[in-house]
Formats: sequence, structure tokens, C-alpha cells
Amino acid sequence: MANTSAIFGARLVGHLYGSPYNARVRQYVVDSGDATALYLGDFVKMTGSSIVNELGLMLPIVTQAAATEVLTGVVVAFQINANDLTKVYRPASTLRTVWVCDDPNAIFEIQSDAATDGSEFGANADIVVAAGNTIFATSGMQLDYATVSPTNGQLRILGMPQRADNQVGLYCKLLCMINEHIFKQVAGV
Repeated sequence: MANTSAIFGARLVGHLYGSPYNARVRQYVVDSGDATALYLGDFVKMTGSSIVNELGLMLPIVTQAAATEVLTGVVVAFQINANDLTKVYRPASTLRTVWVCDDPNAIFEIQSDAATDGSEFGANADIVVAAGNTIFATSGMQLDYATVSPTNGQLRILGMPQRADNQVGLYCKLLCMINEHIFKQVAGV
């Protein structure tokens, strides 16, 4: 059975220590000066600044991460915005509070952008950033198979979800942890 392409960014599926869906989630904010839209499943990075959000809380600022950057986590939810209840993503240039799974031991599922063969398990890879889907509010990010390496990469490939709809090959979904995580690094932002 061939895999179906279903790009959704990164989806929280568990924890390194065996607890299903038991990972830390925290509030961050995206500044209104940020011209990049943000979606569920997008990887984000801390900017080193903070700002008061729409609820009056001082929170660290995050922005969409690019390939090779140190990651903070994955967007799992957005604060409800009383001014626009129709947006389940963060449109460009709007102040919005985001809930980020920033647990360095969280396990995510992500689609590979090229065919896999199983030899990448235990290796590292970077992400590919692409525009998200405004209809389904999902990320366009995938694992960049061309960057699979034993030495460095944003993500550590753990294996693949064992399901009938997920086979080795094109559009394979992989299980990963954040390898280059801000809370695992010696240097800060």
C-alpha cells in the first residue's frame, strides 16, 4: 500500500520516557512585527526578547524556525483571539500567543520530503520550511531527507510509526525528537 502525502508539520505523539502525550507545553508570543504566518505543527525558535501579549502577560518571543537553526519546540495551539475567532492559525503581522511543546524529550511525527529506506533511523536531519495551509491551519514543514547525517541536524530520527498506512518509501512518516534544542544547548539566544 503506497503512502499518502499528508503534510502537517510536526505532531506530538509521545515522550521519550514512555508517557504518551505527556510533554510540557508553555505560552510564548509572536510579535506583530513578524511578517511570517504561523501554523499548528510549525517549529519555532526563541528570539531572545520578550513582549507583553494580548492578555497582559510578559512572555518570550518566538518566530518560525528555518533549516539549521536551534529549535525551541512545536506549535500545538493558539490563544483564542476575541477579535477574530475564525483564525486557528497566526496570520502574518499579528500579535498572537502560541502554545509550544518545548519539552526536549517530546517525540513528534513528521513526513519525510523524499523516499525513506530505513537506514536513516538513529541519524539526524534538518527541516524543510514551506507555507502552511490556511484552510486546515496546518504547517507545511517536513523532514529534509537530503540532510540526513550521522553527525548533525535539527531532528533525531527514532524510527517510524508502525501502521498499515505508513510504509518505508515515499511520503513516509517518521518519529523524531528535537536534536538541536535550545534547552539542550550550552549557549543561549
